[in-house]
Amino acid sequence: MTDNSKIDKFIKIFPWFAGLSGDLLFWIAIDTLFLTIVKHLNASQIVSLTSISLLTCIILQIPLLQIIKKIGNTKSVRIGSLLFLISSILLTFGTNYIILLIGKIIYEIAFTFQEMVNAILKNNLELQKKESQYINYRTKANTIYAVVTMIISFIASIMFNINNYLPMIGCIIFCIICFILSFYMVDYSDIQDLKKTKQEKLKKVNYNMTYSKVLFFILCSYGLFYPIVNSGQSNGKLFIQQELLKNYNVEKTVLIIGIILCISRVIRVISNILFNKIQKKYKDKVGIILPFFLTLSLGLMIIGYFISFSVILKIIIMSLGYIIILFIRDPFKAYMQDLALKKSEKFQQQTLLTILDLLRKIVRTIMDLSFTAILVSHPMLIVIIILALLSIIEIFISQYLYRNLK
Repeated sequence: MTDNSKIDKFIKIFPWFAGLSGDLLFWIAIDTLFLTIVKHLNASQIVSLTSISLLTCIILQIPLLQIIKKIGNTKSVRIGSLLFLISSILLTFGTNYIILLIGKIIYEIAFTFQEMVNAILKNNLELQKKESQYINYRTKANTIYAVVTMIISFIASIMFNINNYLPMIGCIIFCIICFILSFYMVDYSDIQDLKKTKQEKLKKVNYNMTYSKVLFFILCSYGLFYPIVNSGQSNGKLFIQQELLKNYNVEKTVLIIGIILCISRVIRVISNILFNKIQKKYKDKVGIILPFFLTLSLGLMIIGYFISFSVILKIIIMSLGYIIILFIRDPFKAYMQDLALKKSEKFQQQTLLTILDLLRKIVRTIMDLSFTAILVSHPMLIVIIILALLSIIEIFISQYLYRNLK
C-alpha cells in the first residue's frame, strides 16, 4: 500500500476516531449520577476529583510534553487512547476514592496525548496538498461527536435505570473501539521528512520571528474563550435551573431542563454541519464573530434574569443564551486549532497544542476556584456577569488578532 493510499485511509477513519474519542462517551452523561448513587461520593468529594485531577495534570504538563516530543505524534495518540480505556475501567470498577481519583487523573492526562491527533491530521493533509481542508475534517469529527453525545443524552438515563453499570460498560466498549482505531492514526510526515537545506532553515527562522506575536494572541484568545464557554455552559445551566425552581416544582424543572438540553444538543449538531460553509464565507472574521456571540449569549442570560413580568419569556431568553454557547463551542475550537497549526512550523506543533490544552486547564481551574469562593456569599448572577465581562475582553483580543492576521 502506497503512502497516498494509507493517508486516504487515515482521512476516512480520522473523523470517526476523533469524534468517538473526543471524551469518555456515556461517562460525561451520567458522571455525577454514577459517582453519587453507585460510588456513594458526596458533593465535595465529586468536586475535589475534578480539582485535584486538573491541578495534577497542570503540574505534569511539562514532563508530558517531553514524553510527547520523544515518542512522536503517532505513539502519543495511541497512548492517549489507552489511557482513556484504563481511566474508564478504573472509574467503572474503582472501589474507593483513591482509585477513582487515579482514574480521573489518567482521564485528564489522556487529553494531552490525544490532542496530537490534530497535528497528525494537519501534517497528513499537507502531504496531499490539502491543508486548507483541515477545518472540513475537524468539523466532520465534531459533528460525529455531537450526534453521538446527543443520542447518548437521550438513552443514558434509561440505561442507568435498567442497570447502574450499563452506561459505563458502553463507555468501555467505545474506548476499546477507539484504541483499535488509534493504530490507523499515523503521522506519515515523520516517514517522509527530508533534511532541510540552509535556505529552508533560514526561512523557518524568519517564519517564527514573523508569527511570534500572532501565536501569542492565538494562545491568549483560546486560553480565555474556551474556559469561559466551559464555565458558561455549566454555570449557565445551574443559573437557569435556579430560576425555574423559583417558579416551578422539581418535576417540572427537571422536565424543562431536559428539553433545553435536548434542543442545545441538536443545535450543537447543526452548528458543526453549518460551520464549514460559514468559515469559507467569512474566513478569519469568524474569530471575531464567535466571541461576539459568546458575549451575546451571556448577555441574554443576564437580561432574562431581570425579566419579572413573564416567567415564560424569562426562561426562553435565558435558554437562548445557553443554546448559543453550545452553537459556538465546537466551531471556535476547530478554527483556533487550524489557525495555530497553520501559523506554526511542524516542530512547534506538539508544544503549541500542549500549551493550548495547558492554558485551558489553568484558566478553567482558576475560574472554578474563584467562582466557588464567590458563590459562598453571592448569587450566581455575579458569576455570569464576570463571565460576560471576560467575554468582552475576549472580543478585544480577537480583534487585535484579526488585525495581525490581515
